[in-house]
Amino acid sequence: MPYTINKYSGVELVVLDDGTIDTTTSLGLVGRNYVGYGETQNENFVFLLENFANDTPPARPLSGQTWFNTDNNLLHAYDGTKWIVVGSAVVSETPPDGPPGGAFWFKSPTNSLHVYNGDRWVFIGPENAEGFGETRTRSGTLIDSDGNTNPVIFLTVDDTVLGIISNKAFTPAVGNSISGFSSLAIGLTMSTSAGIKSNLTGRADRATRLETTRLINGIGFDGQTDITIKSSTTNYLTKGAYILGDNFDGSAPSTWAVDATPSNVIGKVVARNSEGGFSASTITANFIGNLTGNVTAVSGTSSFDVITANNFIGATLSGNAFSATQLQTPRTINGVLFNGTENITVAANAQTLIGTYIANTVLTSNLQQVGTLNSLNVADAGITLGVGSSLRILVDSSTPTIRSFTGTLNFDMGDSGPDVSFVNSARSLALGGPNAPAIIGDNTTNLGITGYKFNNIYANNFLGNATTATLATTATNIAGGGAGAIPYQTAIGTTALLPVGTTGQVLKAGSGNTIQWENQIFSNLTKKTSDSYLVLTTVGGDVSSYNTQIATTISVDATSASTANKVVARDSTGGFSATNITATLLGNATSATRLQTAYTINGVPFDGTGNITISTNYTIISGANYSTAGFTNQVGSFNNGANFFDVFPPSGKSMGNIVAFIPSIHVIHFAGGVNGDDSLRCTYSYLSDRIRVYVQNTEQRSTPAANWLAVWS
Repeated sequence: MPYTINKYSGVELVVLDDGTIDTTTSLGLVGRNYVGYGETQNENFVFLLENFANDTPPARPLSGQTWFNTDNNLLHAYDGTKWIVVGSAVVSETPPDGPPGGAFWFKSPTNSLHVYNGDRWVFIGPENAEGFGETRTRSGTLIDSDGNTNPVIFLTVDDTVLGIISNKAFTPAVGNSISGFSSLAIGLTMSTSAGIKSNLTGRADRATRLETTRLINGIGFDGQTDITIKSSTTNYLTKGAYILGDNFDGSAPSTWAVDATPSNVIGKVVARNSEGGFSASTITANFIGNLTGNVTAVSGTSSFDVITANNFIGATLSGNAFSATQLQTPRTINGVLFNGTENITVAANAQTLIGTYIANTVLTSNLQQVGTLNSLNVADAGITLGVGSSLRILVDSSTPTIRSFTGTLNFDMGDSGPDVSFVNSARSLALGGPNAPAIIGDNTTNLGITGYKFNNIYANNFLGNATTATLATTATNIAGGGAGAIPYQTAIGTTALLPVGTTGQVLKAGSGNTIQWENQIFSNLTKKTSDSYLVLTTVGGDVSSYNTQIATTISVDATSASTANKVVARDSTGGFSATNITATLLGNATSATRLQTAYTINGVPFDGTGNITISTNYTIISGANYSTAGFTNQVGSFNNGANFFDVFPPSGKSMGNIVAFIPSIHVIHFAGGVNGDDSLRCTYSYLSDRIRVYVQNTEQRSTPAANWLAVWS
């Protein structure tokens, strides 16, 4: 049956008939039952192992095939059209033809590197000018006079350094200096044999002269000599009134001042003294604000907002005084004398009031009697009656209400009676009633009268004696029995009375639906005589047992202090004291002086009594190995006799130094039909002196391989 050989992409390559060998590629493809297949198959492996090493490329290549060129010792890959150098640059004077994007070309003899960007060759470096000496910018170092090494950048043209860039100023050491550079500044320092010719923008540190002489007020200035400039005035500056000083014509300095003084001097401008004041004979003005001092006005009217004076002398003052200590003539107010020196209280006689209305601002009064009212409108808050505000008539939540605050509300019908009294809960309970409201009777008051009877009376319970009844569920008294007797039902509708028992007896169920009195029987509750940790206390002191006859308090004999023969109790912080604790403790101790058993940390003993220093260096090694034990092809099961390789500890390490190890599949070569009866594994085992890594598929055609990473301490 022919084999159909496909490329990795799935494209069919060739149909291989039985008993034949195909040579359409660089390898011999062996058909089923081909005689002497071993030689061809082994040569195929050798060709692949050496990548068809030869000075000429293999014939009939496939895309992706590699070839080791023994002529230049370079590895090439076939791109489907031509062979491309892999992992190295092409060395030649002229660029290679048809390179792929990213290819390198090392141009000789200039020894410069280029890269192909898919469109053209791009120069990488180093900088050079063909036919001349070194011409480029390069990094380097210079040693200064203090022996320090400093990084610099050299600007070199045809092997001559014309400029040096440095990040610090220094003097090169003798023997390390470069011609033209006795010292370096921060930034760019040019050689003494070179210069800069250009239009410069920015600030020059210094210049010997200006390229073009400039005029300042008509005087030439190029920066080499000092000049003196005087101002030229076309017109004089002439002083005016109240100015002291000479006229100014620009020929000499002149100082002007205002002719002012705070003194009362004629012809002077008024200036304030150090206190802000000044003197004047007569000031005529309308004053606004406060005025301090003497004011003389012979005519006209003067208006002041506030006048403060120790004395007023002269004519009588008219108008309103801002303040006065008393009235010159005392006056009476409602008969009470008042002169302004103290407060008074004026009592108004109600009989002297006039008018027919009380002002609506009068909200309260203590009137004890009013005459006949034609009408009275009161707000919802209502009217309160009685010395103790005992009765209130109001509208409560839109409901007209009469409310008594004494617990009782009487309706007095006069001598013809009857009277009715309602009581609240407290009053009703005090009188023996279970709830409220209730109507107080006097054993003579009837509910209803002859000719005016109630039609129906609805209630859950009636208390008292019914004149007639078929069955009363409740009653104030049941005939028979005696003082302390207890009624109980012996049957449905039948009630019996049980006489009271003797002191200390309790009720118990008897036979035949009866109950009976019996003496209570309790066993004594007795604490252990030793190690009981209980305390029994009565009014008389400590006791040893409880017999239900005396009230007894039982307490646990506990304390948070370190006390012998006491139960441990936690204090307010949740802690307690103890001399010694012997136990297996779980959790974290707040503090401990040492570990009971000293342990080693990275080989250093540690029991907690002192500090230790741990120094751990890790060695991390990774690799990828093929099975050194060959491979098997067996369906459905693993074979530990093959499909593995060993990883040994590095020099100076043993298996005791292994910290971590992890393998992963590198390559698996499947064989046959991979289906549900196949398994795949990648695992490892620690042996005494190595790590054994197993990597396998149950159906495989070639040796498997695995990646691995090991961490050694």
